[in-house]
Amino acid sequence: MKKTYMIVAGFILAGVSLLMIPVQAKITAGDITGGTKAPHVNIAIFHKLHGQDDFQYPEYIDKDQILQATQGKAQFIAISHTAGLKDGDVMTIANDVLREGAGDFEDFGVDCQLSLHIQGSDVSLAGICQILMIDQDGREIEHKGIIKSIAMKSGVDWQLLYYDAEDGIAVYADEEIGLE
Repeated sequence: MKKTYMIVAGFILAGVSLLMIPVQAKITAGDITGGTKAPHVNIAIFHKLHGQDDFQYPEYIDKDQILQATQGKAQFIAISHTAGLKDGDVMTIANDVLREGAGDFEDFGVDCQLSLHIQGSDVSLAGICQILMIDQDGREIEHKGIIKSIAMKSGVDWQLLYYDAEDGIAVYADEEIGLE
C-alpha cells in the first residue's frame, strides 16, 4: 500500500510540474525564441528614373504597394528586412558591387548604418546611407544621406525617412511587431 501511494504521489507531482511550465505564443518555423515578440524594420531605397524629375515620392505608401507606388517612376536599389530588434541595435544594409576598372577597384551600391531606439512599443531610427551609382544619364552619383531621428508608426505604412531632390534618392521604412 505504501509503495502504491508513493507511485501515485510521484505521478501527481510530475503532472503538477508540467502544469507549471509557461505557455508560449504559437511557435512557427524558424522561431527559436518560444514566441517572444519584438519590432521588425523594413527599409526600401529608391532612385528616380531618367525623365521622372517631376515625380514626388509620397510621404506614406500602403504596406503592400511599396513597389507599385514607384513603378515606372523610380527604381528600387535596396530592400531589407530585419527582425527581432532591441534598443540600441544597429542595422547594416549593404548591397554593393565591387569591380576592377581603370587599374583600380570601383565600388557601386548602398551602404547604410541605422541605429534604433526602442522605448516600449515606440521605435525611432537614425543613421547614414552612402549610395554610389551611375544613373541612366551616365552621371556618377556619390551620395551621402543623413537620416535624422524619426519615430516610426507601428503597423501603419511605409513612411518616407529621407529624400534628396538633387540625386532623386529616397529611403522608406516600415515597422511592425512580430515574432523574433
